[in-house]
Amino acid sequence: MKIQPEQEKRMNCFGINLWNWVNGLGRECSRLPEKIARMGFTAIELPMTQPGLDLELKQEIEATGLETSLCAALGPGRDLSNFDAAVRASTMEYLTGCLLTAESLGCHIFAGPLYAGGGKRHRLPPGEAVREWELAVAGLKELARRAKEHGVRLALEPLNRYRTSVVNTAAQGLKLVKDIGEENVGIHFDTFHAGIEENDLPGAIESVLKAGKMYHFHACANNRGAPGQGFFPWTEIFGLLKDYGYEGHITMETFAPGGLDSGWVQLGEGPDQLAEFGIAYLKKVFSK
Repeated sequence: MKIQPEQEKRMNCFGINLWNWVNGLGRECSRLPEKIARMGFTAIELPMTQPGLDLELKQEIEATGLETSLCAALGPGRDLSNFDAAVRASTMEYLTGCLLTAESLGCHIFAGPLYAGGGKRHRLPPGEAVREWELAVAGLKELARRAKEHGVRLALEPLNRYRTSVVNTAAQGLKLVKDIGEENVGIHFDTFHAGIEENDLPGAIESVLKAGKMYHFHACANNRGAPGQGFFPWTEIFGLLKDYGYEGHITMETFAPGGLDSGWVQLGEGPDQLAEFGIAYLKKVFSK
């Protein structure tokens, strides 16, 4: 029997990444979809530490009726802009496997730093920097072609300077999207990363909305807490999403201890408490 998420007067799905509880797609994910639905979320985001999905977890997700998004896990060795053709080929194989998983779930968004991923931080001579960019564009053009075949849109996520040197800001992300030139490629905006790199956080969000390229949105506090926490101007941020009629997912992405951006000093709340705070805040904001 399907769990019916509470119906809200909203224009978006409110999601949460499994990284809030776990560090990868394994047996420890069991029963999390049911918990997420009961909390009142209407979407679940899968951290694609592997391209395939366990059948039992797939069935659990389908039983809840939750919408899905996939978030790429692109650490060292997964890099579409790498100068090594073998690395690019293996990365394309991984990404294509993720697209197959998306189609099997009826998922229409594949998000994350699909151009290169975390762990790639370097200053290149101008000629090599151009080559790196061109490889990213070429790889993403091909990935976009494959994504169309599976009914999936690609959402490219700028990351902060500690995770990559390729795309850090919304402006860089929009340039990459323009250079790729495919309709099914847009921006995945993450407030945590943007809070480190942007001079004007609301302004950066508005630039993506004005361009019509906001395809996915991560609402994360400056310390990787839940939406509504920290010092970001949440009222202004969500006001912009409302004003521009953003209809995509709004997903919170916190990390369990040992995860990508988990702190050495934890937030003082367990993962269930963070999730409950985040969904309560999103419902309150978008009920107005």
